[in-house]
Amino acid sequence: MKRPPHYSDADWAEYQQCQAEHDDLMAQVAAREAQIEHDLINAADTYEFDFSPVPKPEADLARQTDPRHRPPSRRRSRSR
Repeated sequence: MKRPPHYSDADWAEYQQCQAEHDDLMAQVAAREAQIEHDLINAADTYEFDFSPVPKPEADLARQTDPRHRPPSRRRSRSR
């Protein structure tokens, strides 16, 4: 890009420096995003989905809640 006519040499040098810093930051962000995406892809590849049917748990009578141990009701008392 050519220097615009209304920019002084100092302004143009400052603009170019800021542009170079911006370009460097954008390259760092792009590299970080690529690394994150790469890590996510690797994590997804190592995680294998198993769509085989899961056996249903047997009805375990010992695990049923004893009625004496149920949480109390949330009814409000009618005291006046």
